[in-house]
Amino acid sequence: MKKIIVVFCLLLGIGLVNSVNAQKKEVKVVCFKSSMDCENCQKTITEYVKFEKGVKDLKADYVTNTIRIVYSDGKNTDENLAKAIIKKGYKAEKISEEEYNKLAGNSEKN
Repeated sequence: MKKIIVVFCLLLGIGLVNSVNAQKKEVKVVCFKSSMDCENCQKTITEYVKFEKGVKDLKADYVTNTIRIVYSDGKNTDENLAKAIIKKGYKAEKISEEEYNKLAGNSEKN
């Protein structure tokens, strides 16, 4: 009887682990309008925010005052990333990805 219970528990445990692994963390993108003035501001934000949990990709641009962050949804939130930017002394106004693309596109044309 003990062997049956142990085997059942092992199978149940394996099933739970597989279901957790099947729920992949969704990758999200968040964009911010910031208040950077120079390359040093850009570097400060980049160096600080890239170490936030779940950050996969980060692009900060002081010319357009924009920040684009790709991160794992289960590890961080838009709000926490904004707080990290604000903690360094910069504005973090959330904008849409379309608005970011407009701003970044205008910068590339100039």
